[in-house]
Amino acid sequence: MALARCDDHRPGDSEHVGYALPLGYPSTAVTCDVVGCENPARLWLDKDERKAFVAGTRVFTIGGGVKVRVADDLFPN
Repeated sequence: MALARCDDHRPGDSEHVGYALPLGYPSTAVTCDVVGCENPARLWLDKDERKAFVAGTRVFTIGGGVKVRVADDLFPN
């Protein structure tokens, strides 16, 4: 599952291999999912989500079942 994390709270695992920016970033409504942090978030994608992105998917689910639409650029970890 995608993670919504800001620059200060990048995922520290090998599962999330890159990120996409929510539409409007950094003026996005999507904020970091770390408790107490309200910074704009990037959507960190796992390997399967990255493949889906390359295939054209632009809507990803984050915690709580919330869906987020991302822009067309993909960035490496």
